[in-house]
Amino acid sequence: MAYRLKEAEFRAIAARVLDGLPDEFRKRMKNIVVVVEDYPSVEDAADAGIARDELLGLFHGVTRLEQEWSGGAPNQLPERIVLYKRNIEAICSTKEELVEEIRLTVLHEIGHYFGLSEEDMEKYENG
Repeated sequence: MAYRLKEAEFRAIAARVLDGLPDEFRKRMKNIVVVVEDYPSVEDAADAGIARDELLGLFHGVTRLEQEWSGGAPNQLPERIVLYKRNIEAICSTKEELVEEIRLTVLHEIGHYFGLSEEDMEKYENG
């Protein structure tokens, strides 16, 4: 059974995850926002190659590494990490599971922002 939270509490958990990131990441994060949506669009799920009801989060934008190589763009819109609230809730049956899944999803998408490999992301997700 899905464990549900009010959107404000869900966002607060995501914010705590961001606040708890290692300094090596927080210091390099620029012009990025985390947003919460109920479900991914059909197009976003298709682009990610993941079933719409299984996609938990998605990074939209240019990786930090690409920004650093290109010198960045002034007045650029923020890069976005989207968390899909209903999909994350659907796989959790307790608040503890939900908090952990939000943590893992945020870390995974931040890994995409930094251009990390799946193996590198696993190291941080498990640490």
